[in-house]
Amino acid sequence: MFENAIQACADLAQHIASREFGFNGTTSKGAIRVLDPEGVINGETADTLVAAIGFRNVLAHEYGHIEYNEVYETLQTGLSVYDTYSQQIAQ
Repeated sequence: MFENAIQACADLAQHIASREFGFNGTTSKGAIRVLDPEGVINGETADTLVAAIGFRNVLAHEYGHIEYNEVYETLQTGLSVYDTYSQQIAQ
């Protein structure tokens, strides 16, 4: 489910960045980065989501060793960014 939440944010960013701002890149991180200077989301949210996308890639594709304590900590403290992202996108 955590991977799905991150992917949904990335997909929405790709959609907005391509439709509204002409983004023609293929990376989710690039799409997130487009939204910051355009004023759709702020820099802190962009940085957090870019890191989350990298983390999602580790989880989904099993790149290297997964630190389950880090996954647990992120689930305990890092979920508020998704509410923040939703609020910023909605404005």
